[in-house]
Amino acid sequence: MKKTIYSFLVGVLLSTASWAQVRVGITGSLQLASQQIKSQGITISGSNKAGFQAGLLLDAPLNDNISVRSQLLYSTKGGEYQIGSSSTFTTTFNYIEIPVQLTYGIEAGSGKAVVGVGPYLAYALNGNDKSGSVSTPIEFGSNDDQIKRIDYGLRVSAGYELPSGLGVSAYYAPGLANLANGNSGATLKNSAFGLSLSYFFGGN
Repeated sequence: MKKTIYSFLVGVLLSTASWAQVRVGITGSLQLASQQIKSQGITISGSNKAGFQAGLLLDAPLNDNISVRSQLLYSTKGGEYQIGSSSTFTTTFNYIEIPVQLTYGIEAGSGKAVVGVGPYLAYALNGNDKSGSVSTPIEFGSNDDQIKRIDYGLRVSAGYELPSGLGVSAYYAPGLANLANGNSGATLKNSAFGLSLSYFFGGN
């Protein structure tokens, strides 16, 4: 399953570069990320953790309204957990993330409204757990006490783009991958929502 999703996303990202009228742009966003942990019937939902995404955009039109939009992003995710009345435990993951969306745009005023939906795939570069002033690197691997590097999920977005190439959008990205290893019996999933600014070189 993961290999199929990975092959699809990377293939689409690379192939869009050869399509006619491909637009290239840059994007950056502020996002609030959280994680949910389930273990032995107990669910723990972390508070929102401020993070960001930044990277490149490729937009390949299929017709006047529909396009395939790929992104190559550096993305920070994780969550915050309250321990007792005064202590906070924070988890941070740094990902390379590739969302691929099918977008639909319709003329609205001087620009166009754009909605999009599609999968994302992410690879964890590193991460850490922090309690107070003590920071511990996260270990990645297949053991019960380690975390999986590969994350995947969905991305839904809605925004507005100007003829100049400037755009703004809101997005929600629920993770579908269980980052905890199967033998532990626990589940750990990412989610994020945010507001992004983008700019396509050459305008729309």
